[in-house]
Amino acid sequence: RLELSITQAKRRNQRLGVMFLDIDRFKLINDTYGHPEGDRLLKEFATRIRQCLRSGDTLARQGGDEFTVLLPDIICVDDVAVIAKKMLAELKRPFTVAERDFIATVSIGLAVYPEDGETPDELIRNADIAMYQTKAQGKDGFLEFRPAMNTMHVERISLENDLRLAIKEGNQFELHYQPQIDLRERRIIGVEALIRWQHPTQGLISPDAFIPMAEETGMIVAISNWVLDAACRQLADLRNKGFRELRMGINLSPREFERSDLLERIAAPLEHYCLPPAAIEIEITESLLMKDAESIIAKVRQLRRTGMGISIDDFGTRYSSLNYLRRFSVSTVKIDQSFVRDLGYGHGSDAIVHAIIAIARSFGLQVLAEGVETEHQREVLLGLGCDVMQGYLFSQPLPYAALESFLADGL
Repeated sequence: RLELSITQAKRRNQRLGVMFLDIDRFKLINDTYGHPEGDRLLKEFATRIRQCLRSGDTLARQGGDEFTVLLPDIICVDDVAVIAKKMLAELKRPFTVAERDFIATVSIGLAVYPEDGETPDELIRNADIAMYQTKAQGKDGFLEFRPAMNTMHVERISLENDLRLAIKEGNQFELHYQPQIDLRERRIIGVEALIRWQHPTQGLISPDAFIPMAEETGMIVAISNWVLDAACRQLADLRNKGFRELRMGINLSPREFERSDLLERIAAPLEHYCLPPAAIEIEITESLLMKDAESIIAKVRQLRRTGMGISIDDFGTRYSSLNYLRRFSVSTVKIDQSFVRDLGYGHGSDAIVHAIIAIARSFGLQVLAEGVETEHQREVLLGLGCDVMQGYLFSQPLPYAALESFLADGL
């Protein structure tokens, strides 16, 4: 049908649009509730998308959770954008999955004939590339294809292959550790483990550049396994050298909480290196609380029952719900550095931080401030009742050998 439409558009000197749609987080539905529920969601999704189209438009399922749309006889790309916006608005209404509400967002890529391709293969490929760029920019939206995306796509595939090789070889990653300081007791109480990728040609790559890709491709599981093993191995080494009270903070991707083997994978290195569960604090992001609360609450409680700590990272930056805070068995709240940065400058951060500390205290939780960089911030936080901090004022994230020296020197 696309081939025929291209022939007609060519003869009439018209444009046509192609959309590539991919449902975000669809795998979560299949894994959590089973394929029958997933199939029901796909049918309802297709029905809603069809309602956003004109009578002459065509919707086709490419396979899995991917769909394509053919939009003949358009004047410009804005016409395609209008339909994409309509789709996104329509999907704001929750679907019912296993008698629960589920918001199904979608990543959309747009391509227009003849600017973005003159054959069916070119148009679908370029719409697909644009869709992947949408996913890379946070999902739940749309982008029109741009020629520069081709280069970005090639670079992404190259980096993806390099990451697979790095996981296979296992010697390109390293952990840096940022100390966490209790200022009242004047001692280092813990460290946060932060992964770095020492790429053979590009040098040190920060997690922001490769963790989203790892989550999207499923490589995050192998990376998390490496982090858990390396962090536990080095923590055991530090405890053997006398730093027995030190606690290790480990960041876990929200994708990990979609897996049933999470507890076993965290417990294995603890057992192997003879570490008590209380020596570990698993850091989760605030956005995780809102994804599929019931199943995640169960997993968090399971981790807490073993004695592990659970901290909420970047607290206050998204959609904090006191109800979720009550039901999640968290042990620590980490105040986001965006609030710390503005302390004392009249942007409302003092009041927000004061409120976060009061809320945490009322729930019996520990509070830690991230991103402390100045003496002024330190003094304001102490005045507000926050004693535990981490940030460049005390130390940047340190390679293992440098961390040993830092701990030996003390405060």
